[in-house]
Amino acid sequence: MKIVITGAGGGHFYPLLAVVERIQKEAFVQKIIQPEVYFISDNPYDEKALFELQIKYIEVPAGKLRVYPSLKTFTDLFKTFYGMIRAIFVLYRIYPDVVFAKGGYASFPTLFAARVLSIPVFVHESDTIPGRTTKWAGKFATRVALSYAEASPFYPKEKIALTGQPVRDVLIPGEDYERVYGAKDRPVILVIGGSQGSQAINDAILKMLPELLNTYDIVHQAGTEKLDDVKKISESILKDHQYKDRYYVEGFIDVALFYSKVDLAITRAGSMIFELALWQLPMIIIPIPEAISRDQRSNAYTAAGLGVATVIEEDNLSSGVLMNEIKRILDDKNIYKKMSSSCKTYDLSRTAASTIAREIIRIGLSHYN
Repeated sequence: MKIVITGAGGGHFYPLLAVVERIQKEAFVQKIIQPEVYFISDNPYDEKALFELQIKYIEVPAGKLRVYPSLKTFTDLFKTFYGMIRAIFVLYRIYPDVVFAKGGYASFPTLFAARVLSIPVFVHESDTIPGRTTKWAGKFATRVALSYAEASPFYPKEKIALTGQPVRDVLIPGEDYERVYGAKDRPVILVIGGSQGSQAINDAILKMLPELLNTYDIVHQAGTEKLDDVKKISESILKDHQYKDRYYVEGFIDVALFYSKVDLAITRAGSMIFELALWQLPMIIIPIPEAISRDQRSNAYTAAGLGVATVIEEDNLSSGVLMNEIKRILDDKNIYKKMSSSCKTYDLSRTAASTIAREIIRIGLSHYN
């Protein structure tokens, strides 16, 4: 059996890997030959992770269709057209039994090719409001899995299943895990502005950094391309600060090392919400502006409605507003414990990867036979 996975960015890539991990385990349980898995995208994203799971990477170019005006959109149309042609030849050569897509611009050429070649498609939608690619693919997909029930009206009722968000095994705490308020002398705050970092969040944190470090430890994922600037500014700001060692900044952080050690997360409104919720971490969510990303604002307010987060719109983001929210959550035991307890509403994601993996295998075997 051959399986193709496709998607773009960390918010898609790591959930895809979570499903592949479970496919491999499920294949062992069902005593079937391990499937050949191919990752088709415009970027390998994490080659080490692909190698460890024995996933073969095939590059297919793709361009973004932006929701805001940009000259790059025009040139990316040609890139996408070339990607569609290449994807048809690639999928014809591999001829997989099923294509599993997380959406995003990079998955469009592969999904287009799968439709042309009548290859079964399984789509997973992570957001409350579906992206253009997954919404389109849902029309011909065999199955559609959802992280949020709010996305269900956008797809045929008979195709959908509410599964939650696939999360890698290493990021799932034990069933009996309970977060304890005030377990450390000094709270630790995780700042993680998406897989590429966030300039707006970085700027806000840097402005308030000296004040923050008087009370908290800060673990900051600044984004690989933004790291040098953040380091230079922070070193200048903290040159004579007595608690400068309380600040840890990297371009990209292995979050598996920190989830059990931090007390509060400042984050965007992507897939990270599900991982943080499994660790019962209260969140301050700063969604990407709606003019750039339509889905994040809806995700953020859904999380706030469930009681796991507070939302600060980027237009309203300032060091003062952010500091007030940090203190409101961390200084009040009742607020903290209530937000932490509410995170259990996301527990469906514990089993999402397994549920999806079993269905992919079922579809793949049906096509294979």
